[in-house]
Amino acid sequence: MLATYKNFKRFIAPLTLLLGFFMLSLSANAQIDAQKRAAELNKEIFKIIKKNSLFSDRLDWKAIQTKSEQLPFTDNDAANTKLIFNFYQQNLRAVGDKHSFFISSNQMNEISKTPITEMPTGAYLGSGIGWVKVPRLMTFDEQKDIEFANRIRHIIQKIDTANKISGWIVDLRHNGGGNMWPMIAGLNALMDDGVAGYFVQGKTKVPWRNENGKILGKTQAVSTYKVQNNKVKIAVLFDAQTGSSGEMTAISLLGLPNVKSFGQTTSGYTTANYTFKLSNGSQLLLARTYVMDRTGKSYLEEISPDVVVNDLSNTKDDNVIKAAINWIKEN
Repeated sequence: MLATYKNFKRFIAPLTLLLGFFMLSLSANAQIDAQKRAAELNKEIFKIIKKNSLFSDRLDWKAIQTKSEQLPFTDNDAANTKLIFNFYQQNLRAVGDKHSFFISSNQMNEISKTPITEMPTGAYLGSGIGWVKVPRLMTFDEQKDIEFANRIRHIIQKIDTANKISGWIVDLRHNGGGNMWPMIAGLNALMDDGVAGYFVQGKTKVPWRNENGKILGKTQAVSTYKVQNNKVKIAVLFDAQTGSSGEMTAISLLGLPNVKSFGQTTSGYTTANYTFKLSNGSQLLLARTYVMDRTGKSYLEEISPDVVVNDLSNTKDDNVIKAAINWIKEN
């Protein structure tokens, strides 16, 4: 029995050692594979940003390439991805790009599964004035985008068909952004179709259109209701928490001759982010252009209102609303 045990020990010892070497080899190979994937993702993002970023000329690409190749990658794909994302985002922030960001496939899935927490609202305020409040929107879900745009249209339709309207208040306060296209598609009910603004990069100026019944990039149509009189005054409200797509939505209205803005200066995310799908399933939303309104006025940073009203209440009867009402009532 003792001899058998000794023989077993002689057998198991080299087997354990061999297994240890095998596991170390697997671990080393896994780390090499993860580092290779990270290096490829790094090169992919490097090329996209260098070619497309609005701020590309401000970046030291030789230094960025050297530093990015020295990032301490491990065998953890998620950690490597986060390291790369943080590296490029920090470099973009350092040259003035405060808008670009990365979003992972897991984050997109979570957002798409989450119900819309705040939907558009509205009311008839009396004296011929309709009020519609448009909050932020980020869904990654076509049906939710359509629902959001249609909610805006139905609010406008209900108010417009039940009352003789002499003016509208479009309230974009606290609208932190997300997807501008459902917002604009909903508010299309208040205006004529056509060019609503321009995306500008260098000498290239690309118009963005606002067309009835359409959300850019979506296959399904939305409500086509148009107000009975789109020449009445429109007061656009925004504040310091109006940003990104909230600002773009404001800009789509600001060039109209019957529009005046009220409130406080916006947050200044007026660059347009373009979506670049990455090989690992994530997306880079990269600031590629700045914007102009339909008249050709440029918006490079914050948007200042025509009438500053220092009331941060953000209600439908505060001093910002009252200032808008008083303007609409003027002859």
